[in-house]
Amino acid sequence: MEKQCRITGLFSYAIKGCQATPSRMLGISPFGVEGDRGLLVLQGDRPSNQVRLPSLTRVKARCPRPGTLEIETDRGSHALAIVREGPRKDIEYYGNRVSVTDQGDAISLFLSEALETEVRLAALPEPYARAIPLAEFASLDGALQDRFVDVAPALVTNEGSLTDLNSRLETPIPMNRFRPNIVIDGLEPYEEDRVVSLEGPGWRMERLTACERCSVTCTDQESGVRHREPLETLRAYRRREGGYAGGIMFGAYMRILGEGDAEVGQTLTVALAPS
Repeated sequence: MEKQCRITGLFSYAIKGCQATPSRMLGISPFGVEGDRGLLVLQGDRPSNQVRLPSLTRVKARCPRPGTLEIETDRGSHALAIVREGPRKDIEYYGNRVSVTDQGDAISLFLSEALETEVRLAALPEPYARAIPLAEFASLDGALQDRFVDVAPALVTNEGSLTDLNSRLETPIPMNRFRPNIVIDGLEPYEEDRVVSLEGPGWRMERLTACERCSVTCTDQESGVRHREPLETLRAYRRREGGYAGGIMFGAYMRILGEGDAEVGQTLTVALAPS
């Protein structure tokens, strides 16, 4: 079965865990969306994200041009050229041993003061073969990756699903709680569970599995304050047994074939599995 949907939002996160940067248009490729999660905050040798460091919500970061980064916090702003060559260290990243390049003392001090804890900023010097030993992501196992995505290159969410969820909540929440790359409209609530593919000009996204959610969805993306919702409500009707990360589902992880541009307002062709 085929139908159409429309892109209503495009977002990238230049530093993993930072605030979303909205765009009218983003290039997409098998690696993911343009400017997304190219840098990683480290606490010691451990990768950090909003689960460990909710104050990352106060960091605004974007890549205005390839190889450059601009950061804004309540302590000021900082710009730098992203370094690929230089001091490296090996870290554990979702079961993979990965070599990363440190971005220097100046940005480390700036972020440490803003986040009120000692951190370093790191980038990947080159793509690496990502091992993902989960059945749902078998088609990505061993594929090259050049950024710090959790598992899949892109996360798609559905406006209809958020509308349904908010009808069940005492206080509605915005879509930014789910930190998507692409937001679509035109599907029924949770019809993303049945999506086989989304097709745009020159590219195609194929659904891998549902995105299983964590406490980041309960974190206000402006203040970093953590609440009980929406996980408590989602757990009551959107939880599956035997999930890879707790089973509470919202949104869909996608792999990308081909490359091109995605644009807000663009119409996509949706292939759906039978209900």
